[in-house]
Amino acid sequence: APAGRAVLDGFLAAHYAARKRGEATPDLMVLDESDFASSVAAYEHAVSGGADIVIGPLTKLAVAELGTQLERPVPVLALNRTDGLLPASGSPLVQLSLAPEEEAAQLADYAFGEGARQAVILSPRDAWGDNLRAALSSRWQALGGRVVASSSYVDEQEYSPSIERALGLTDSNARAQLVQDLLGTPVESTPRRRQDADVVFLLARNSAQAKALKPLLAFHYAGDLPVYATSSAYSGVSRPDDRDLRGIRLLESPWLLEEQNAMRTTLNRSGLAGDAYPRLNALGADAYLLQAEFPRLAAGPDALLRGSTGLLSMDPQLHIQREMSPATFDGDTVRPR
Repeated sequence: APAGRAVLDGFLAAHYAARKRGEATPDLMVLDESDFASSVAAYEHAVSGGADIVIGPLTKLAVAELGTQLERPVPVLALNRTDGLLPASGSPLVQLSLAPEEEAAQLADYAFGEGARQAVILSPRDAWGDNLRAALSSRWQALGGRVVASSSYVDEQEYSPSIERALGLTDSNARAQLVQDLLGTPVESTPRRRQDADVVFLLARNSAQAKALKPLLAFHYAGDLPVYATSSAYSGVSRPDDRDLRGIRLLESPWLLEEQNAMRTTLNRSGLAGDAYPRLNALGADAYLLQAEFPRLAAGPDALLRGSTGLLSMDPQLHIQREMSPATFDGDTVRPR
């Protein structure tokens, strides 16, 4: 699958970069999980082949399946996260993921740290949007912020109505119409957006949605409000029409923000997949880093590793936490803030 291939490519890029630096590198055994009846069967095959650590699987379901395995003779670095706690059994099962809900919570920290307090949230009306809005709202309110309005959309026909509802323009237009009806004559009026908001959180599934929504905020009299978005607003590759995202503040992985990235250069020169799934490449690179440096990270809650997906630490549940980097769209380019 393309996602699995992108993760493997990032892992191999890190492996080759380490070898180029003269570091000792492990022997690799690459298994395709689809060749096995289950993730447990793939794990057992790897162990029987002499593996010291197993990296993967990539899906939540497979991680949960492997997590219930009572006997794990070698550690696992899973590349996703289960929704619940796993039973304690066997060797450690460490979980590293690109969970968007965690990113949404960090986005709240970012905006609150820059002085925002009164938020408008725009999100897709689906499970992804609901989960991100809930994570963002929960963290925002825990910090002491207030959500003054939240509005959702299904498709592009609902972009403008959703923004109008969130900004109170629907009420403003209704008041103008009422005055006109009372006077019985046309009345010139400029809609007035709500004045109690000082930030907009734009939760877009992809760059195309963000590019459509961001200009509409300015059209609907909210061009002066700072806009924060998750990394899904950026495709990972700069394009001319990214100008429509100018000014958006977001969180991004160091992999995409560093101008000089030896692993990314290795990836592109090696003939491996390039920019199709850059964040999954970064996930693979961090998988390599963690298998090499896990003892350092396991030393305590204050231990940190500078990874390709963020600044990495580990909580008591063996979940890898990643602190992403603040960035902004400057023209059609994403730059660190």
